[in-house]
Amino acid sequence: MRLSFKIAKSFLFKNDFFKNGVVNVVSFIGLFIGSLSIILSISVLNGFQNILKDETIKVHGEYLISNYNEVSDLSIIDEIKRNNIEHSIFDNEEFILSNNSSKKLVTIKNILNKNHLKFYKLNLINKGKDLKDNEMIIGKSLARSLNINVGDNVNIFSKNINLNSLALPRSTKFKVVNIYSNRILRIDDYLIFISNNDIINKDNLSLELIGDIENSRILEERSLSWKDRNRQIFEATEVEKKITFFTLSLIIIIASFNLCSAIIQISSKKIREIAILMSIGMSKNSIRNIFILYSYLIGLSAISLGILTSLFIIFMQNRFSIITLNPDYYLVEKLPMVISIFDIFYVFLAAIVIIGIFSIIPLRFINHMSPNQIINKQS
Repeated sequence: MRLSFKIAKSFLFKNDFFKNGVVNVVSFIGLFIGSLSIILSISVLNGFQNILKDETIKVHGEYLISNYNEVSDLSIIDEIKRNNIEHSIFDNEEFILSNNSSKKLVTIKNILNKNHLKFYKLNLINKGKDLKDNEMIIGKSLARSLNINVGDNVNIFSKNINLNSLALPRSTKFKVVNIYSNRILRIDDYLIFISNNDIINKDNLSLELIGDIENSRILEERSLSWKDRNRQIFEATEVEKKITFFTLSLIIIIASFNLCSAIIQISSKKIREIAILMSIGMSKNSIRNIFILYSYLIGLSAISLGILTSLFIIFMQNRFSIITLNPDYYLVEKLPMVISIFDIFYVFLAAIVIIGIFSIIPLRFINHMSPNQIINKQS
C-alpha cells in the first residue's frame, strides 16, 4: 500500500499542469464547491430550525404533560422539584375575544400560579409587568387586527355560549396590560395569557416543562417534546434539509465525473509504466489501488478544504454577523448558521462513497490488460 501511495503521488504531482492537470483542477474545484455549498446550506437550515425551537420553548416549553391532576399527579411535581425543572400549570381553552364590534376566536392560556408567568420568555412591550386577575397579555398581531392597545378593556365569551338569567352570553372583562410578539410561529395572532382562578377549568389542566427530564422515567413517559407538538413544521424542515443535501450532492457527482475522466487520462498516458509494474510482479489489484488513491488524494483534499472553509465562514458569521437580513421579511436580523459534527460526518461519508464509485468505474479495463501486449505495442 505504501508503494501504491508513492506512485499515486508521483502521478498527481509530476504531471505538467497545462497539459495534464486541468482536469484535476476542475475536479478539485467542483468537489470543493460541492462540499462548501452543502455544509453552508445545511447550517442555515439548522439555524432556522433552532430559531423555531427557541421561539416554541418561549411560549410552550420544551415538554408538555396533558391531563394533569393536582391530586393524583403529586408524584410529577415531586419529580420536577427533584430534578430542578422549570414548570407551569395552566388551562388552555378557546374563547371569543370582543373589542367593540370586532370579535375573534382565540386561545387563552390561563396560568394557575401567577409566579409561573416567569416561565414564559415573551417579547413584551412593557418589561416586568405582572398580571392581576382581571388583566391579560395579548399578541401583537391580534391586537393590531382588533385595534387593541395597552390599557384597553376587552371581553371574552365562551365559544360554548351559555345564557345567563338575562338571556345574555356570559362574559368576563379584562384589561390589556401588555403586548407580546412572536411572528415566527404566528402565535401572537391567537394566543392570550391570563392568570385568573375564577374561570380556570381544573379538569383540563396541563403542565409545561423546561429542563432535563432524562433522569425521570415518570416525566419521560408522560411528556411530549416540542418536536412532537410541532411535528409538521419540524418534519418539513427535515425534508428540506434532505432535499438540499441531495440536490447539492449533484455538484459532487458532476465533479466526480471529471475525476473519472482524469483517471482515464492518466491511465492512458501512463499505460507503459503500468505494464512495466505488472511485468515485475505488481498485481492488478495493486494497480487499481494506485488510481483509487490518486482519486482520493484529489477528492478528499478538496472535500476537506471545502468543509474547513465552510466552518470558518460559519464561525465568522456567528461571531461578527457579516450577513444581515431585513427582519421585516426574514423575521431575524442576521443569517443563522449552525452545524453539527453529524452533518459534517454525513457529508464526508457521502463524498467518500461517491468518489470511490467514480474512481472504480474506469479501472475495469485493467482486468483485460496484458503487460507483454502493451510493451510490444508501445515499442
